[in-house]
Amino acid sequence: MAQVIKGVFPQKPKSETESKKDDKKVPSYILHISITFSDPLIWRRIQVPGTFTLAQLHDTIQLSMGWTDSHVHQFLVGKISYEPTIRTNLPRESKRFDEHKYKLYALEDGMRFMFSYLYGAGEGWEHEIHLEEIVPPERQLKHPILLSGEMACPPESVGDIHQYQELISALESPDSKVQKSLYELTGRPDFDPNYFDLEAAKKRVSMGR
Repeated sequence: MAQVIKGVFPQKPKSETESKKDDKKVPSYILHISITFSDPLIWRRIQVPGTFTLAQLHDTIQLSMGWTDSHVHQFLVGKISYEPTIRTNLPRESKRFDEHKYKLYALEDGMRFMFSYLYGAGEGWEHEIHLEEIVPPERQLKHPILLSGEMACPPESVGDIHQYQELISALESPDSKVQKSLYELTGRPDFDPNYFDLEAAKKRVSMGR
């Protein structure tokens, strides 16, 4: 998991409904998102409106990385965990910190200290998020922008980064049978861990799908 950083953390972030700040004067944020322990580093750099909720940030991360939103996820901002509240017909207590209710600008202090995103059950895929730049709101950003990135998104049939690194090492083996079986595991015979189609990913993010 992400390293714990000592400091003064916001104990009660303002929700979307609680905050009185004028959305028209909210900055945007440039975030560097990387998969923890990946080597070479798998990363994306995005710019998102400060008016985005964590739920909208989740969607943007999924699109920029190339994930398919097939697993559970959660954010850790400061010392607080944010998750989606699952809608069901059965009685269920709502999450105290529902990601749909919190906008990024209201979480700015926590984002400066600790910001991570976990995708997948079990060990899953942990993403470290670094707040690189706060962009003044001279020109209001309406939609997220993918700025740059490197390395392919790992196949979701692989459980975590450690299994994936073993997969990559095996792909370098001269044994063609090993390579074939590993390509079958990914479900993509043409999978190249070093290739990231930036333009295609930019289009996904801009279109929101």
